Amino acid sequence: MTDTIALHSDESAADDGIPVADLTDAGLIHTPIQQFMDLARIHGPVFKRKFGDHETLFLASLDLVTELADESRFSKAKSVVLENVREFTGDGLFTAYNDEPNWAKAHEVLMPAFSLGSMRTYHPAMLKAVRRVMAAWDRRVADGTPVQVAEDMTRMTLDTIGLAGFGFDFESFSRGDTAHPFVEAMVRCLEWSLTKISRDPDADHSAADAAFRTNADYLASVVDEVIAARTASGENGDDDLLGLMLGARGQEDGAAGDGPALDLANIRNQVITFLIAGHETTSGALSFALYYLLKDPLALRMVQREADELWGDQADPDPSFEDIGRLPFTRQVLNEALRLWPTAGAFFRQAHEDTLLGGRYPLKAGEPVMVLTPMLHRDPVWGDNPELFDPSRFSPEAEAARSPHAYKPFGTGERACIGRQFALHEATMLLALLAHRYRLIDHRDYQLHIKETLTLKPDGFTLTLAARTPADRAAVRAALAVLPGSAENTGDDAATDEGLPTRVPQGTGLLLLHGSNYGTCREFAERLADETTGLGFTADVAPLDAYAGTLPADRPVVIVAASYNGQPTDDAAAFVEWLNTAQDGAAADLPFAVLGVGDRNWAATYQHIPTLIDDRLDALGAHRLLPRAEADASGDLSGTVKEFTAALRTELLTRYGAPATIGAGQPAAEDTGYTVTEITGGPLDALAARHGLVPMTVTEAHDLTAEGWPRPKRFLRIALPDGVGYRTADHLAVLPANAPDTVERAARALGADPDTVLALHSGRRAGRDTLPIDRPLTVRQLLTHHLELGMRPTPEQVAVLAAHNPCPPERHALENLAEDDPRTLIELIEAHPALSGALPWPVLLELLPPLRTRHYSLSSSPATDARHADLMVSLLPGGTGSSYLHGVRPGDTVLARVQPCREAFRLDAADDTPVLLVAAGTGLAPFRGAVADRVAAGQRSPARLYFGCDDPTADFLHAAEFAAAEAAGVISVRPVFSEHPENGHRFVQHRIAAEAAEVWELLQAGARVYVCGDGSRMAPGVRAAFRELHGARTGASPQESEAWLRELTASGRYIEDVYAAG
Repeated sequence: MTDTIALHSDESAADDGIPVADLTDAGLIHTPIQQFMDLARIHGPVFKRKFGDHETLFLASLDLVTELADESRFSKAKSVVLENVREFTGDGLFTAYNDEPNWAKAHEVLMPAFSLGSMRTYHPAMLKAVRRVMAAWDRRVADGTPVQVAEDMTRMTLDTIGLAGFGFDFESFSRGDTAHPFVEAMVRCLEWSLTKISRDPDADHSAADAAFRTNADYLASVVDEVIAARTASGENGDDDLLGLMLGARGQEDGAAGDGPALDLANIRNQVITFLIAGHETTSGALSFALYYLLKDPLALRMVQREADELWGDQADPDPSFEDIGRLPFTRQVLNEALRLWPTAGAFFRQAHEDTLLGGRYPLKAGEPVMVLTPMLHRDPVWGDNPELFDPSRFSPEAEAARSPHAYKPFGTGERACIGRQFALHEATMLLALLAHRYRLIDHRDYQLHIKETLTLKPDGFTLTLAARTPADRAAVRAALAVLPGSAENTGDDAATDEGLPTRVPQGTGLLLLHGSNYGTCREFAERLADETTGLGFTADVAPLDAYAGTLPADRPVVIVAASYNGQPTDDAAAFVEWLNTAQDGAAADLPFAVLGVGDRNWAATYQHIPTLIDDRLDALGAHRLLPRAEADASGDLSGTVKEFTAALRTELLTRYGAPATIGAGQPAAEDTGYTVTEITGGPLDALAARHGLVPMTVTEAHDLTAEGWPRPKRFLRIALPDGVGYRTADHLAVLPANAPDTVERAARALGADPDTVLALHSGRRAGRDTLPIDRPLTVRQLLTHHLELGMRPTPEQVAVLAAHNPCPPERHALENLAEDDPRTLIELIEAHPALSGALPWPVLLELLPPLRTRHYSLSSSPATDARHADLMVSLLPGGTGSSYLHGVRPGDTVLARVQPCREAFRLDAADDTPVLLVAAGTGLAPFRGAVADRVAAGQRSPARLYFGCDDPTADFLHAAEFAAAEAAGVISVRPVFSEHPENGHRFVQHRIAAEAAEVWELLQAGARVYVCGDGSRMAPGVRAAFRELHGARTGASPQESEAWLRELTASGRYIEDVYAAG
């Protein structure tokens, strides 16, 4: 029941024709959202609420909300209630103002906390809290008492965010009916923030305000204790929200600084914010979902069927992270419950400048507009019976046919709920487990009554339970067997590769490009590279921006990309800019495929960039190898990636496979008793042939850094065989070998004798071409030359380890391993000794990826010596390739091939266009060759080299050569020393900023910028320096400077060749 509202007796309208409801005399309103819904039913989707002299515009129209979602015109607006909440959450993400620096800082720090990898990390903590609910409900089953649904959902979600986010356990289910004092104080603070809205201005509220301050101070003190305990422990890893915030470093001119990114007061505000938002909304969503399942027996049985098919008759299953993505109907139930009753009932928007909304409603800049979410969710787009609970509204087909702006339970735009994926993963898991374990009994014929605080939830909702039995589950299967999606009606339409070639001809190229902010798409691209290398492809992996302006015409391209708030990821912005402006035919006849990665919870921007890339490539003349695939992080992500991989494999073998390999690997039906194969050469010969590698001799090897310097760099000169040449800035692809001590350690962990002789035989047509098939080799040879021993395993590989571990405690530990566990596969086997000897070689060969080539920029010029190529190599801790090359000596042979660089990164010594070269560490390599070209050509046009290193006496690489070139007038060297900064310049971007006038003058003269080095820190810092330089020189906004830099990149005047350090 809602309160009575006093309306204008004449139901008058404002001057603009919008109906007005006057609530001035309505008094204290306990159910505002429901009352506003009543007003919308009376007046339609646009009306105003009058309270005293203040009017607020309310909207629930899909068309108008779609317009409000335009981030270029509108943004989040302040509301009175949020201003009150801000009294105890300060500048936390939810209540910070749009222009507050801490909002942007915290958003950047915390976004990785809600990436796919982080969700895996939180899964065990979520499961721990879920098991507490089920233990409590089991006790209710035993004593026959009802459960308080909303209260138990609140306890569970609070424990979840406390454990997963901050390592703090509220122990809510061990307190009986008494809440944790923190929760009681938080509820009182929220009540104060709501009741303050409709206070009598003439009354004395000092006692209420003093009580509020006491409660707010208590919240702060508890959180401060949690922060202090974490800081004192020294455990500031990035495996939860608190660790991320404490460990994040600030930025100094675009580079990582020494100080914290967030001050302790802001961290406290963020913790309180997440404790409120992270449990209040999720508990309401779960309570509404359970209510609707209780009232809809068919929907309940369909959820039960879905869970039963996944977990069988296990009463207490141990769901994996991937399992939750395999519960699509359960997620549809949650979505539909949130449609009918979004737990955050409204959000506010404001215009950036005066505008006319919908072409008829005047709106002043900064004027708040309230979007009434429950009524938006009852817009005519939802059909003629929007009050009906119908989970089929969220089938993939229905969602695709509906505007993404019709559904906004988490707000909109960049200020929308950052933790929606966390909330829905947690809620989907609990709802499915409860439906799998219990029969839900409506013992009171409960009728929905909504309680409103800061959020909405059912009031007084109880139910009783009974444990489900195998017979119950069988009855559900039988009752629903005729419906689509049942196991009995699901056919196996999996295509086979019968009759296809098993590999491609030697030297067939494949390019895998990724657009990835947090590593997921990059990881998928690298997995595809491993898979296709096994088919014989020479597969290269690179960020999309590395190919802005041009795509290769000699090989197929596979793109794995995501969106970030509907925009390209950091490593794809220039590529997308080029794609949008490229001329017709720019990708003519290019074979390509796109795997899009996203989260359907962000419906308005879901798959936006992958779709754009796919459509634009098609429009530019490329042709699809496969239809674009959509991998949903909130669905069966792993299943989609596996399906895409299988389809890609089939298509690539169909198009590029070697006909002679059709049927290869199948047993021959011979009448003779023996089959004899003559084997020529050893395992490395076959490996070299498959990679297109040739033996090359090392003629010189020495240190480039001072003796004992902690970050050593080494010089190698390699003689090129006859017929092999190179061009300046090309790369050398080198096949490394694992170090002897690493091999011995791996053999011990695996329980293998290094001298045992093996013979590998391909048991399937997709056998790895990179492994030596049908020829003898020792375990030592296999581990040294053929398998990667230093890579972290994928979740699928960890699952294989768990499945083969005969020790239950070790198996459980592996099943609950954090996604970001830094250990390699060999280290995990060492840490779980029951695996020693438990993994047969066929399984190990599937687990350990084939050893791949490493690419190094050549640091020499053929103008100086066409028969030798130079390298400069940094020794990276744990780096297989760099460790190998630091160990070679003159006279040693390496297996390598020259790999051409992108044409855009070549400097033409005959071109007198000014150039700005920016490098750090061994990123100097291609510029050493370019400067040698300029010396040989006598080129003296303006050229600046900004070079960052640590110490002028320790690691100023090839200092004498560059001094001679500078003396000859072909280059001006601008070194920067991080250990001994001059004029405050620690990094190259600092000196670029200090010499902004000179740099800008060269840019105005058409200069090209070339950047080489670390892609995670240096390159972003340099980009930031150029953006700031542009803004300072032109007065442009940050967004305009970003667009300028993208245009510079797309036009080929800002070119990067960067790598991931470590």
